[in-house]
Amino acid sequence: MLWKEVQITTTLEAEEAVVNAFYEAGADGVAIQTLQDALLIQQDPKVNFVDESLLELDPNVSIVRGYFSEVEDTEEAVHKLITSVKMLPTFGLDPGACEMMITEVEEEDWANSWKKFYKPTKVGKSIVIKPTWEDYVSEADEIVINIDPGMAFGTGTHETTQLCAIKLEEYIKPGDVVLDIGCGTGVLSLIAGKLKAKKVVAVDFDTLAVKIARENAELNELGGMVEIREGNLLDVIDEKADVIVANILAAAIVELSSIIKPYLKENGIFISSGIIIDRLADVLNALEAENFKIVFVQQMGEWVGVVAQKRD
Repeated sequence: MLWKEVQITTTLEAEEAVVNAFYEAGADGVAIQTLQDALLIQQDPKVNFVDESLLELDPNVSIVRGYFSEVEDTEEAVHKLITSVKMLPTFGLDPGACEMMITEVEEEDWANSWKKFYKPTKVGKSIVIKPTWEDYVSEADEIVINIDPGMAFGTGTHETTQLCAIKLEEYIKPGDVVLDIGCGTGVLSLIAGKLKAKKVVAVDFDTLAVKIARENAELNELGGMVEIREGNLLDVIDEKADVIVANILAAAIVELSSIIKPYLKENGIFISSGIIIDRLADVLNALEAENFKIVFVQQMGEWVGVVAQKRD
């Protein structure tokens, strides 16, 4: 089967937003390529060959490829994609030149090739995020999260995911109720479950992400503890949580900060990331306007994570 491959060269800061734009335009799958990916592969002792062209990538650039089936109206999808990308500066994101290239590829050429870029990743003190196709011998104190992203986005290696994961490890206590807003493939929800939360409710508006997140919950034997719901932000939530985590764009975090307090228990913790450095002040101002106490701010690459605490 032939697929249309639409490639956009963008900045690291706009990478996740461009991925979201691909899915909103109807892409059936997305692959991402950066210099960091290539360097990780090069450092893997099990890998004997690395395409040298990958090592020549600009360290500030991300190549995002979206795949559309031959039955799709690719012209209409590309128009929608371009429209979404042009809107990114209004959210404080610089998408760069956004050079675009469209080619035809066989399904077998892309469906599995991207997997070589993802390796087991240690996050925080004890969490290891492991793609299902990789072998890994864990240490006695490690918590291993098995992930198969399928054609959805989110393997747990991105800085924004790591910022949230590190703080989940620090703040979750056994028996806590946790909400994961914008869960993607469910990485953060699975971490919360493995950290012995009593109940985890995860929400995403993307049907494919919800499907993959549910499959990953079953894969990690957390199907009875982690509940995945389809919806936008807090629309399908009625629980009160000890910890809420949101790895979404800064604009959505600003919106969330004004409505989230009724869903947090007394002294509850709100962990957020997906915040590009230039939008940090907007997020902090929004949280402080709602009388949240800013507990911790951490930067990783171009991204920032924020921990805030509810106070009345």
